[in-house]
Amino acid sequence: MANEQYPKRSLDEVEILANGLNISYFTSVEIDLTVPIPIEDIAEHFLGYSIDITDEGLFSDPNFLGGIDFEQNLIYVNASVEDHDGRYAFTVAHEIGHHVLHREAYLNDKEQGKREILCRDSGEKPQIEIEADRFAAALLMPSSVVLETFNRIKPKPKASTIGQARGVANEVIKEGGFSNVSNTAMINRLIDLGAIKAAYQNGLVHKGHRGSLITRMVRGTLAKLKSFR
Repeated sequence: MANEQYPKRSLDEVEILANGLNISYFTSVEIDLTVPIPIEDIAEHFLGYSIDITDEGLFSDPNFLGGIDFEQNLIYVNASVEDHDGRYAFTVAHEIGHHVLHREAYLNDKEQGKREILCRDSGEKPQIEIEADRFAAALLMPSSVVLETFNRIKPKPKASTIGQARGVANEVIKEGGFSNVSNTAMINRLIDLGAIKAAYQNGLVHKGHRGSLITRMVRGTLAKLKSFR
């Protein structure tokens, strides 16, 4: 499916949808929202996906970090990120973002008989990948919790250099209990929320989730896609 066939979402809308998923999940388990966000439980038990950690097929290339198969309810995670808590959680959250933001358009397109594989590797980031990145950040790092934690830190930390920004991010991660979030992801989130400035953004801020893959199990591609497992 071509990128332009997905409805374009504003980042504010993406934020609202991620917050809504967190609220729905925590309401279903009858506990207050808390971090770290149990991203595997959301994927597997709340949304009904299985998580397949693999280094086969396309995922023999470490640039392909993850993928989602809407028809088989499978989330693929590249085995290269399995032992990196922050990257693993962000990959799963990113694919959940595709579920929330793009699944309906994907399935509608399927009904019209269109058959192709949308594949994302390095290069210019499509809008749907930007949206899924923002969704993952908002899901794993809810704005209310991040800002509340940031505002508790006294004295107010400075973040005018890369080193200082990393120090602030580490404090927020430790103080807030964001144990499944990377330092760079937290820096990006603090910038997105306006808590710290991005004067040094070029060269520091992670360009996002590289290598997302949305697959279709359709006639003519099924054999190839089976090699992903």
